[in-house]
Amino acid sequence: MLRSPLGNWQLHRYPVRSNDPLQAWDAADELLHAQLATLQQTQLPQHPLLVNDSFGALVVAVATQSWCSYTDSYVSHQAQLHNLEHNNLPTSGKQLAGLDTLPADRDLVLMKLPKSQSLLAFQLAKLSAELPSGTPIIVAAKSKLFTPAVRALFQNYCTDVSVSLIQRKCRILQGQLSPNLAEEVASTNTWQVPERGLTLHHLPGVFARNQLDIGARLLLDNLPAAGAEQVIDLGCGNGVLGLCYAKHSPASAVTWVDESYLAVASCARNVEANLPPSDGYRCVVDDCLTQQADNSVDLVLCNPPFHQEHAITEHIARQMFQDAKRVLRHGGELRLVANRHLPYYHFLKRLFRNVKTVASNTKFMVLSCTL
Repeated sequence: MLRSPLGNWQLHRYPVRSNDPLQAWDAADELLHAQLATLQQTQLPQHPLLVNDSFGALVVAVATQSWCSYTDSYVSHQAQLHNLEHNNLPTSGKQLAGLDTLPADRDLVLMKLPKSQSLLAFQLAKLSAELPSGTPIIVAAKSKLFTPAVRALFQNYCTDVSVSLIQRKCRILQGQLSPNLAEEVASTNTWQVPERGLTLHHLPGVFARNQLDIGARLLLDNLPAAGAEQVIDLGCGNGVLGLCYAKHSPASAVTWVDESYLAVASCARNVEANLPPSDGYRCVVDDCLTQQADNSVDLVLCNPPFHQEHAITEHIARQMFQDAKRVLRHGGELRLVANRHLPYYHFLKRLFRNVKTVASNTKFMVLSCTL
């Protein structure tokens, strides 16, 4: 139960799990609630913009206002709606993401720091460009996350920046947005993978923003044989796994899936830049494979994450594996790369008839899981 001067709410992380060891809010959320309670003594903002509200801890506090939530996470949007409904609160606010334009009528920005500094720079540039100059911004996070580089970013896009003393290992940063004179808000990185014949474009916050990560390289060296009819690149990021398989197997229909709106936008651009036009290629935002039909796929490629923003957790990977089993046809295959230290093997053995190691090095292993 989240208890604050503004009220009490029962919140769940999303997707909802029984006996979830992780909490749906943190001390930084509670500090933002305290700041809102202070504002309430004068005049509570009527048009707040909530940035990076992971599970709805902020939106429940302003549910009766004309709120707008902006995040790069599809799962966060689903969590916000779930927790509003669970607490019998209206869901009439607006949810925006990725490259969406922000409404210019916002009178306060409440922000949680994202894990990615490139995403933070993008979000600050966007706020500064699309909201009125002077709009107040209040930011909360663990104290250790307010590094000199992070503080410098806020100085670039805000005036009158102040940072509080440490409270419960967290800090509050306050300021007012200043005009953004940058020509382009969405700073895109572009780099080559010459050995694969690829040009990759990355929007901010997308995994492996500057180079191909070594886990993906190992999986690319050990892709399944060509010929799978329906293929999914699950947790696609920049889309490199599906791109390489599509080049390897041109007749395959490939779907790229990620919960990050900016990742899917990057992937769509990479598909257009590296593959011939095809009705068989799709880029989809989803919570793992929630929207994918059962028994509909022949091959799932996956480089699963082991964190959710700042929380280290295996539950996303486990959900990916369970969803992959559900959507694979009989004889289908999940091929994944994982850090050697992660305990995936025994979990996968409970799901799949056959699990074998295809390749490994000192840090990673490639597993083939078949039904």
